[in-house]
Amino acid sequence: MKVLLTKSFFREDLDYILKHLLEGITILTPKGFDESSLLDLVSEADIFLGSYITNKMLDKAVRLKFIQIPWTGVDNLDFELLSKHNIVVCNSHSNSAAVAEHAVAMMMDAAKKISYHDRLLRQGKWNRVIRGQINEISPFSKMISKSRVGIIGFGAIGKQIYSFLKGYNCTFKIFTKGVVNQDVYGTDLIAFSPLDMYNEISELDFIFVTVPLTPETNKMINSQFLSAMNNSAILINISRGEVIHEEDFYNALKDKTIAFASVDTWFNYPTKENTEVFPSSRFDYHLLDNLVLSPHRAGYVENCFPHLDDAIENINRAYQGKPLKNVISLKDRY
Repeated sequence: MKVLLTKSFFREDLDYILKHLLEGITILTPKGFDESSLLDLVSEADIFLGSYITNKMLDKAVRLKFIQIPWTGVDNLDFELLSKHNIVVCNSHSNSAAVAEHAVAMMMDAAKKISYHDRLLRQGKWNRVIRGQINEISPFSKMISKSRVGIIGFGAIGKQIYSFLKGYNCTFKIFTKGVVNQDVYGTDLIAFSPLDMYNEISELDFIFVTVPLTPETNKMINSQFLSAMNNSAILINISRGEVIHEEDFYNALKDKTIAFASVDTWFNYPTKENTEVFPSSRFDYHLLDNLVLSPHRAGYVENCFPHLDDAIENINRAYQGKPLKNVISLKDRY
């Protein structure tokens, strides 16, 4: 069985993949990762590993069994093209624990104002309550124990967040299109349709956004949503930046419509030509004190490669003739 790399991998990633693939599986490495270079090898490939896919590649890939995306997000795929060729596509959820840990860490940072007070104390400022002094941001933290938590999207990451926080005796409102098994998750969790969000989020203390980016979720965190939140609530986005309406979110934080937020995915990213950029090219998010900024770092884990484990397992499964996991619905786009 032959696996064609359709994207460039770091040497450490490739070594990890090679170490864990079963004997008998060969990696095809093209001269470059442009269409022309890949076309030289696609007719030999049983599996594509990566997200770069063109119509010419699929036309020529006569042995192709499926495409494996080595991460979770699939919003950059051409679903019309994939549907036309009726190709099986799988993604990876093996980094869900790492991403959920990061989401909970960002929640706690915002709730306890750790980053904010760190910045102040480096200037000698203690942000204490002094009679007659008005604090720009309250020095008091927010309790996590027995708080009310909302999770929008209850896939692998959402389930991990729930698992991590249930020990704090939180109560949960889950917003999902799927079915939630109450026998598994118990009475501390109530499931709702996403259509019920605006009626159900007003009393929540923390809201996690973990949905995939689709036409349906694009800019779902907008002025209507933010206005429906409790103004003392904290929003944590571990989804794609485009799930948030860029201007509405900035205004809600600036005007204190919501108290605080923590965000790991953004509207503006570095390029090879410009490696130092702010998270938005339109609004000064980096100047807001009621925001914890994380540079899309949730999946970075020291000395391990959790995002690759599902991809490797699926390639091995295909070689052994076993069913694939994490097959994406080309209709639903996740």
